[in-house]
Amino acid sequence: MLVAVEIESEDKEVSLFLNDEELVSRAKADDPEATAELIQRYYPKAYAIAYYLCSGQRDEALDIAQEAFLKAIRNIKNFRMQSSFSTWFYRIVVNTTRDLLRQQRKNELIFSSLDQKKTRYNERDEIISEPPGTKEADNPMAILISKELSQEVRNAMESLSEKQRLIFQLKIFQQMSIREIAQIMGISEGTIKSHLFRATQSLRDSLKGWIET
Repeated sequence: MLVAVEIESEDKEVSLFLNDEELVSRAKADDPEATAELIQRYYPKAYAIAYYLCSGQRDEALDIAQEAFLKAIRNIKNFRMQSSFSTWFYRIVVNTTRDLLRQQRKNELIFSSLDQKKTRYNERDEIISEPPGTKEADNPMAILISKELSQEVRNAMESLSEKQRLIFQLKIFQQMSIREIAQIMGISEGTIKSHLFRATQSLRDSLKGWIET
């Protein structure tokens, strides 16, 4: 289900010049143009966050981004503006993703046949080092090496704790600041730095052979 809001062209032009705080105030008053502009501004980043947290599963990333926006729209009147809209919204994206991944793990425990697991991992057999839309090299050997490295990176990432993996992805793939990540996750900046350091060390150890090569 896609999130769609029809807006008049003149109202849309006005919304383009409003800051987030003004847009949120209008959205709280059920202004569809303001809501549409918030979606326009933050949907790409929401999708990108979900994409990397889902290990490159595009359909699930789309579902998560749309579900997160629906949750944000339903609850925007409860947003007290004590943080930026982006921080509040990205927290919804992260929590929605974590809920989905946890449910997937529960399902895997219930339906743990080898065929189901094999199918799931085959669907994730894409290069996830770059966002969707990038082209692979034409060189077959380069493609093979890239896929092997991509699988090693996935394995290394999955060896991290959920919190370490999430923090690393937000910092490296989304280039968020330590402060932003701390606000999104609701923990101290010092704790974020500690988890990030441990994640980096663990990944460096796991990928040592590739790094030295």
